[in-house]
Amino acid sequence: MIRNIVVGYDGTRGSDVAVEQAIGLAELGGGRIYLATVTTVTEGDLDGAVGPGEREIADMVMAPAAAGGEDEDGVGGETPLSLDTIHQRCQELNIVCEDERLVGRSPASRLLHRSWLAELLVIGRGSERRPGMIGPNATFLLSELVAPTMVCARRHVEVRNVLVPYKLSVNGTRALSFAGELCETLNARLKVLACHRRRTVAEEAREAAERHLRAYHVESEVSVALALPHEAVHSAALEGESSLIVVPGAHKRYYLFPWQRNETLWRALEVPGVAVIAYP
Repeated sequence: MIRNIVVGYDGTRGSDVAVEQAIGLAELGGGRIYLATVTTVTEGDLDGAVGPGEREIADMVMAPAAAGGEDEDGVGGETPLSLDTIHQRCQELNIVCEDERLVGRSPASRLLHRSWLAELLVIGRGSERRPGMIGPNATFLLSELVAPTMVCARRHVEVRNVLVPYKLSVNGTRALSFAGELCETLNARLKVLACHRRRTVAEEAREAAERHLRAYHVESEVSVALALPHEAVHSAALEGESSLIVVPGAHKRYYLFPWQRNETLWRALEVPGVAVIAYP
């Protein structure tokens, strides 16, 4: 059960969706929301306050978009949620919601540091440079992942069908446990796709997933895909009408070279209308 939810909020439509998604999770799971807003400061303000590592981060990530601007759907003029409105909604639902003001040149680096103490970080997609590509802040947070991080869809989604592209591994099993607990909380259906090009390996993963899921009271289905996870995730999500994809092993520490990345995660982010949780 997720008790500690941090939401990155900057007043844009994308962060409004993140707030709405977090409220839905907290309402069903009895969680507490920490609404993190980042105040950006100038180079002079930060002299002596940050180390060289943060200055490199700040060069990579720009400040959030101005509130009330054009969102990633290209629909401008929507009135963003005010902090008072968010707190009023949480109060009506008996959800504890606390404001946190973070200061730095880079919104992403401050949220990254804050997420060390979070059970789940919830963020919007940011300003997409092309369809399916998330903004720079979200890209950085996923690249430096330290906590399970939900990247919301462009619009709020009701989590009813959860997909886990699964390989038999420690990371896959940990993500499966996370997804099982989440589906119990949300009363959602869980589909596990055991992926490998060799049928014997894929069947072994399927059997392991079925055994593991016996510990959870969820409606579940485990099937086999004779393909690698990144090859199967897009079509499986569309065919299964998934509303959420949980991607295991998304942290860069699992890769040898710095330019390598979890292709399954980035393929999942291309699926329209689906939220994605990157599980480290």
